[in-house]
Amino acid sequence: MVKAADVNLRFRDGLPEDAASVSDLGTHTYTENFSNIYKKSDLDAYLRKYFSIERVLQDLCDPEIDYRVAESSSLMVGYAKVGPPCIEFKQTGRNILQLHRLYVRETRQGVGVGGILLSWAIDRARERGAEELCLGVWANNENAIKLYQSRGFEAERTYDIDVGNTKDKEVVMSLKLKEKIDA
Repeated sequence: MVKAADVNLRFRDGLPEDAASVSDLGTHTYTENFSNIYKKSDLDAYLRKYFSIERVLQDLCDPEIDYRVAESSSLMVGYAKVGPPCIEFKQTGRNILQLHRLYVRETRQGVGVGGILLSWAIDRARERGAEELCLGVWANNENAIKLYQSRGFEAERTYDIDVGNTKDKEVVMSLKLKEKIDA
């Protein structure tokens, strides 16, 4: 297997000036993976809601959200986004962060980019004092679920997401980073 270090990759924090590149990569990757599953109108609605340049810029400027990007030459090939959870949880009193996105361009999959970004997300959540890192993954994405399980994430439940007018299932997975100690 080719390693990330062998393909001239650079990893850095995401900046507001990355909004167009993150938007493009998110749109491209999501479309690559889901255009054969959702109606075009539903896919387009989802892309507008989550991957518009304005939405991505808003997230990149939010101090509660962290981005890590992977670049090869001048092309963004992957990114991860960590921030406060938008998945609903029972009130547990735990400090929880969510891995909202981990996307890698198809042409760069299999060289370690996703693993490096996932390691960063776990480390970043720990640095921010989170007790748990959660994520939502499409219920039919067996490869991603296996990857997350290999890093210690456990499936907790499923929930419905809206992709335009289509309801789909996601699996909530979480990784305990540290146990809460009651004083």
